Amino acid sequence: DSKYTVIFHNYGLDLETVQKIYDKQKNSPPTSRNAPPVAGNLSWARQLLRRIEDPMKKFQANKSIMTTKESKKIVKTYNKVARALIEYETLWHHAWCKSIDAAKAGLQASLIV
Repeated sequence: DSKYTVIFHNYGLDLETVQKIYDKQKNSPPTSRNAPPVAGNLSWARQLLRRIEDPMKKFQANKSIMTTKESKKIVKTYNKVARALIEYETLWHHAWCKSIDAAKAGLQASLIV
């Protein structure tokens, strides 16, 4: 049980690292070379979310870890970071949807004047 506590504490440190990465790189995230800007930003956010989400699912199965005072702080941090990543993804998706309407209007414009 103490091993789980140490691992969970290290996970809390990893959460803080992911939060710092998000805060530092959210304005211009690193993307793959051939990815369009929107898809690159969304994949970057999803990779960070996956990095924190998968271990949390495993920790939720162990109820003895989740009852301590320190774990509640780590869960709050997890919720804060996950919410920020999902909002970032939603923001980019909505902006992309709005740009689709502008592109449709351009496609329907006449070429010969």
